[in-house]
Amino acid sequence: MRSPLSASAASPAVLTLGGGPNLFDFFLEQVDATVSDRGAKVSPEGVYYLSNLLAERSHVDKVEEPQTLVELHLQASQGDRGQQVRCYKDLGDQALVVSGFFDGKLRRSTVGVGYYTAMGRAAYDRLARLLSSGKGEHGLDAVFAELADTFTECVAILREVRDGMGAAQATLDDVALLRLYQQYQSTGSRRALARLRALGLEPAPGARTVLA
Repeated sequence: MRSPLSASAASPAVLTLGGGPNLFDFFLEQVDATVSDRGAKVSPEGVYYLSNLLAERSHVDKVEEPQTLVELHLQASQGDRGQQVRCYKDLGDQALVVSGFFDGKLRRSTVGVGYYTAMGRAAYDRLARLLSSGKGEHGLDAVFAELADTFTECVAILREVRDGMGAAQATLDDVALLRLYQQYQSTGSRRALARLRALGLEPAPGARTVLA
C-alpha cells in the first residue's frame, strides 16, 4: 500500500529508468542501504518518502513545462492554504531531486546547488509549519520538518543512489570490481553488496565470489 506521502506525478524533474515491476521497492532498498552505510540520521518515514519520491518521478509519462523555484514560491505566497501546501511540496521535491540527481546541470547554470538547497529547505520548513496547524495531518509535519533539517544529507544520499545505479548499469573493469568487492569485505556495506548482486556476483564465505 502506498503512503499518503506520495509525491505528485506532475513534477518537472523526472528520472529516466528502465521500467521495473516495482520501482518503489528498488529505490527503498537503495535508499535504505545508503542511509545505513552513511549512518545518516534519517527516520524510516524519511527513507520511505525519499524512495517514494524517486519512484514517482521515474513513473511520469508526460512531462509538463517545468516551473522554476521562483514561480512555485510566488504561487505559494499568493495562494490559499491548499495551494501553498501543493506548491511548497513541489518546490521542496524539485529542489531535492535536481540537487541530488542532476547537480551537474546546476554547476553549468547561473544558480548553484546552494541556491536549490536554501530554497528546498525553506519550502519544506514552511510546509511543515502549515501542516502542523492543520487537522487530520498529524505526523506529516514531522516528515517535512525532518527533510528541512536534513536537506543537505538527503541530497548526498540521492547522489550516492544515483552513482550506485550508474555503476550497476555499467560494465566494471577488473580493478573497479575488485575494489568494490574489497569495500564490501572490509566494511560490510549493504550498498556495495547490492551493486555486486546487480552485476551478477554473490559474495560467499571464505573471501571469494561465485556467480549468482
